[in-house]
Amino acid sequence: MQKRSGKVTISMRGNSNRLPDLYFKELVQLYVKDCHRRGVEKVTTDGYEFACQKFLDYLQEDVRCSELTQEMVDDYQMDLASRVKAQTVNSYLFKISPVIHFGKEKGYITEEIQFSHMVYQEHFKDIYTEDEIKKLLVRPKTEKFNEYRTWVIISVFLGTGIRSLELRSIRCKDVNMTDGYINLIHTKSKEPRIVPLSDTLILILQEYMLIRDGEPDDFLFCNIFGEMLGRVALQSSVARYNKSRGVTKTSIHLFRHTFITMEVREGIAPMVLRRITGHRSLKSLDGYYNHNIADLLTAVNSTSPLEKFSQKNRKEFNMSKQKKRKR
Repeated sequence: MQKRSGKVTISMRGNSNRLPDLYFKELVQLYVKDCHRRGVEKVTTDGYEFACQKFLDYLQEDVRCSELTQEMVDDYQMDLASRVKAQTVNSYLFKISPVIHFGKEKGYITEEIQFSHMVYQEHFKDIYTEDEIKKLLVRPKTEKFNEYRTWVIISVFLGTGIRSLELRSIRCKDVNMTDGYINLIHTKSKEPRIVPLSDTLILILQEYMLIRDGEPDDFLFCNIFGEMLGRVALQSSVARYNKSRGVTKTSIHLFRHTFITMEVREGIAPMVLRRITGHRSLKSLDGYYNHNIADLLTAVNSTSPLEKFSQKNRKEFNMSKQKKRKR
């Protein structure tokens, strides 16, 4: 579809279906509408639109769907690889691939276009250290509600491992103080789940909710208008709070990595942890565990068959020595 002299003209592809030969931008908008119809979160579709615009910036023009080729995608991948890390390349490709697959499925794109991910050495994110966590969890000595609220929010992140959107979507009625859990309705997987609360977190939330004094349908953490706290506003408040405590890390998602890693170190069963975090598989959960050599050494020393039987042999040997001495 193209605008000329105030009129809209449609270019038709030469096939029996007589489908309009859409520009790529138009295909993106169709896909976004389809996503919204299926309940995909806006933050996700925003990512698709951003990545697709990057692709068009590389092409330096908006092309028609009939003009899209494998060579264009391959050249774009190579151009990205020369400028950014392999992980970033894969991220950009991952976000344009569903749009192109959608176009192929609907018949707008005729050429077979395949996507290949670049192999890279995975590096785990450096989680919050115990010293940093101690600094963040010191109760603020202030009358400023915003700082107090951020302390509560960070306590929730560290105590539950929930995502940013999940926290922002919590309403007062979703917090069950009697049984000690939060009922998460809006999750990434669209499947509600129960998140247990520790005794300390229950006390923190009890006090906060008394101060918050919200109605059951009110958001637990809201802006000054009572609306859901914005993603950027939440990130900014956490960043300011962390820096004020002398903590340079400011990532919200890093709290999730930290929660999962520390729960694993405490010996929680993987299946139980997966239920708490809402991961679809143990493989996806594994990507959040930031192991180090100390973890591996501790595990080996406590579970190795060699250690088990060597300890038994040493015990029998020591008992034998004691018997000889008594004689």
